[in-house]
Amino acid sequence: MAERIGIVCTGTGWTAPPRTAAALTRCGADVCVVAPPGSYAALTRFKAADIVMRPDELFRVMPSVLRTLAEDFGAHTVLPGDDLAFAGLAKFVERMDKLAISETTRTMMVRSMPAAPAARLLACDSDFIIAQQHRRPCPAPPSVANPDLSEAEAFALAHGYPVVVKRDGFAAGYGVTICRDRDALAQALAQAPAHPRNATFVVQKFVPGTVYGATVSGVYGRPLAGFSFVKHQCSTENGATSVALHDHRDDIVQHAFALFAEYGLNGFSGFDYIVDPDGNAFFIEINPRLMPTGHLTCFGVDLSAAFVAALSGQASPPPPPRTHEYAALFPNEWARDTESPYLRAALHDVPWHDPPVLAAMIDRSLARATR
Repeated sequence: MAERIGIVCTGTGWTAPPRTAAALTRCGADVCVVAPPGSYAALTRFKAADIVMRPDELFRVMPSVLRTLAEDFGAHTVLPGDDLAFAGLAKFVERMDKLAISETTRTMMVRSMPAAPAARLLACDSDFIIAQQHRRPCPAPPSVANPDLSEAEAFALAHGYPVVVKRDGFAAGYGVTICRDRDALAQALAQAPAHPRNATFVVQKFVPGTVYGATVSGVYGRPLAGFSFVKHQCSTENGATSVALHDHRDDIVQHAFALFAEYGLNGFSGFDYIVDPDGNAFFIEINPRLMPTGHLTCFGVDLSAAFVAALSGQASPPPPPRTHEYAALFPNEWARDTESPYLRAALHDVPWHDPPVLAAMIDRSLARATR
């Protein structure tokens, strides 16, 4: 019997859920997608079942949805498809002992998510990055959580401008502001309200250098496969990767594996780094969810095959051949530059095999371009 996997997402424009659903299906798994109407995830043909509902409705009936995945669909595990989905599942895990849920549902969630304290920390970008400042190797850059303007100015004076203001709850470079002087810092802080109990933003030392990513798959805190890459082109400044350049760095991959293990992650996760001009790597972000690079096999790693094999109790299959140095991610690179040479020379991952998703990606990219 095929392994059964749930994917839960809340956003309409996330490319990773349908790409991962296709990759998992290729590896013999059956996928049930929980997603909003009109989302890429809801449109994919690579699903054995789906539950289509708005995010507000999903959060209201989350216990029932998870029960349906566990008992009716028979999902072995549930994967968060975006940041808000992870936060919602983390909240469920925190409340799980107080809820009247079946043992089947509880077992599925224990397999799917980190334990409650780790899930709570991972759901808060700022708290997590503060906790990583003194880790070696690959420490996070010096950071301060929720400073007022005077505290932020003191931090900037101590570390030098520019500094970075990073707000929680954003992805693809949104919520990140590089501040080169006091006025820019004051303006960024005005848009980053503090919470009395939780860190909701950080001011961080700016580290110049090359941005790297690492994408990892594994089960129950056991990393199985991963690769690192340079974010060679991005769709916007500080934004989502549009061209990935394979570049294996053992320190980055091992650091990502260590975090995956330490925090009991499951499924797929992404990790971002800055490598400074001296070659030192600094950890800047974790994304405990499906990643837009997670379906790639051109770098000689098949994350989905390793994951499905482990769920089945089998050894990981031999790695695929490495076929490309560059991968141009669709629709990001096409939307960034329709004349990009990477659309011809690199692996171009257009989802020809998933026509409804491809059509929606083209329509939405063209609509954004004409605004």
